[in-house]
Amino acid sequence: MHELSPATRPPAWIHAPRPTGSGAVDAATALWRALAALGVREAVLAPGSRSAPLVYGLADPPVDAGIRAHVRIDERAAAFTALGLSRDDPAHPAVVATTSGTATAHLHAAVMEAHHSRIPLLVLTADRPAELREVGANQTTRQAGLFRSLVRWAVDLPAPTAGAATAPELRTMVSTAARAVAAATGEHPGPVHLNLGFRDPLVPAGPAPAAAGPTAAPERIVLTRRAPAAAPVPQPVPVDDRTVIVAGDGAGPAAAELAARHHLPLLAEPSSGARSGETLVPGYPALLGAVMAAPDHPLRPRRAIVLGRPTLSRTVLGGLLGADDVEVIVVDPQPDWPDAARRARLVVPAARGVETGAATDDEPPSEATAQRRRERLHAWRREAADAAEALPSTWQRRAALAVWEATAAEDTLVLGSSSLVRDLEQHAGPTRGRVIAGRGLAGIDGTISLAGGIALAQQARIAGEGAPGRIRLLLGDLTALHDLTGLLIGPDEQRPALDIVVVDDGGGRIFSGLEHAAAPPALLRRFFTTPHGADIAAAAAALGAAARRVTAEELGGDLAEPGGGLRVLVTQPASSDDSPNS
Repeated sequence: MHELSPATRPPAWIHAPRPTGSGAVDAATALWRALAALGVREAVLAPGSRSAPLVYGLADPPVDAGIRAHVRIDERAAAFTALGLSRDDPAHPAVVATTSGTATAHLHAAVMEAHHSRIPLLVLTADRPAELREVGANQTTRQAGLFRSLVRWAVDLPAPTAGAATAPELRTMVSTAARAVAAATGEHPGPVHLNLGFRDPLVPAGPAPAAAGPTAAPERIVLTRRAPAAAPVPQPVPVDDRTVIVAGDGAGPAAAELAARHHLPLLAEPSSGARSGETLVPGYPALLGAVMAAPDHPLRPRRAIVLGRPTLSRTVLGGLLGADDVEVIVVDPQPDWPDAARRARLVVPAARGVETGAATDDEPPSEATAQRRRERLHAWRREAADAAEALPSTWQRRAALAVWEATAAEDTLVLGSSSLVRDLEQHAGPTRGRVIAGRGLAGIDGTISLAGGIALAQQARIAGEGAPGRIRLLLGDLTALHDLTGLLIGPDEQRPALDIVVVDDGGGRIFSGLEHAAAPPALLRRFFTTPHGADIAAAAAALGAAARRVTAEELGGDLAEPGGGLRVLVTQPASSDDSPNS
């Protein structure tokens, strides 16, 4: 069993809150104290009345010193802000808290993304007590189990006693907090839902008479902790000259390391965390389509080792991983490993390559083998470059590459789900910066809020340690319009230092690259491209962001300017460019 160091070990107990005259506030205070002791550092709250005990509990001085609060008017923006905070530091899951009723429904998209992206997230929804459910009470719906198929754990906690929470009720809150953090950050990380029943009074009403006997509030409450799980042990997987490494979203440096050790082509998505090194094959999507279309192509792989979650290229998912003559090996420690084509022969939690015919598992490739594979890599890179060069150039691609190339080692680039991430997959080179994309469901919900949460987390983490790296968000116009409330940050709230680059080409360009491109032009335009006619720069400025319009050629200079605030760069075609959707 792994033992935590004294510096990171939670305390063995917490101080019980003093009675406030509201059992709901007492219980909420105990919950926050436990969460703070268990490592929670950030909480995002949306306004509401039934959730008022959570506000008063969070204002408790011991809690206030350990958990930083953020307020968002829109619950969906609140949820994705919390998701961004958690994504930046999964060891310290963030909380999103809402009132009852329809407010809870607006969390659903973020819970879905947290589930599929395996991001810890603590979801607190306030609810009516049992006596007010199913009787037509205002703002009361069936919240318990609302996210059941998506969460690692869900619990519906009964409302504490009205005037003062009892000792069992306080212990239940603290124990539940421990179980929630353990479930969210465990071997299969993801969201957890606590539905919290609160009955009036919802605000402190003055100290209540102290109870006597076993229900009296204790001075201290035991805090349970769970030891961390051991890291997975790498398992041997075969490699040979016709093996390729596929690095999907979140693959991490292990993919690049495996490819480098065995001199194998690395097909890495922009958000894989592996788009680096001499084995990287930029521009692989167009080449791979030609390779897999020809059974006798000299570069055709016969084995693919998959790390992370590949989602971008049909040439990878269907052409390579779906081919009958390609052996697929998946490297993933979780029970929901990615295998969209359902062709994986082997799934291992972690991998170490073993050369075919080697005498031992640790034997590196011979110099002759290494030289042969270097020549094969050169062919991959040369032909991929030629295939990419043959594709038509667009101003949207130039804008995306300007943002990519401005990303330094200390920077973070967040990518929206649009055609831009595919432009980067096809045309971008290596990067030393951190690249994040919401590829769990590849939705456009909450993208601005997610990036804002990541920026806020980084600002807190590096406070006092010198100049931070830049946080940038690259997204399309429809994705930006879908989360304009992510720009709505009140005057009392900390604002993220974030550059938002919106490539405004007047609608959903991505559909022009799918099978819908063959649809009648009027149908394609109205129902798929969906031109919006909105002035995004004006809308962003109206919501409080510094906004201006630039061209793709001007974008690099704007990105090089000193940052620090929240600004929106709306990139549009120059007069010499084709129509917006070109």
